[in-house]
Amino acid sequence: MVEETIKTIKETENKADEIIRKADTTCTEILENAAKEAKKIKEQAVAEAKQKAEADFLKVREDGENQKAEASKITEQDMEALKALAETKEEEAVAVVMEALLG
Repeated sequence: MVEETIKTIKETENKADEIIRKADTTCTEILENAAKEAKKIKEQAVAEAKQKAEADFLKVREDGENQKAEASKITEQDMEALKALAETKEEEAVAVVMEALLG
């Protein structure tokens, strides 16, 4: 009877040890899988952030080029207007000098 009780206790201890080993193995697998998944999510987030940053950079660069072209166009128009104004003033100056010389 005592031997049977001892045998039952040992079997129970062995079962408990097996359950603990399986739990440790399962825990390790879960942690490894979680670490792999976290790494994968992080890499994906970094790749998406880089892609967005590159797209934003290209957009800003394009906007800058457009603004530069618009500023050049405005500057060119201003220069043409100043040339036209200078030409009219030149004609007026020549007329005044001619009048002074002749008059």
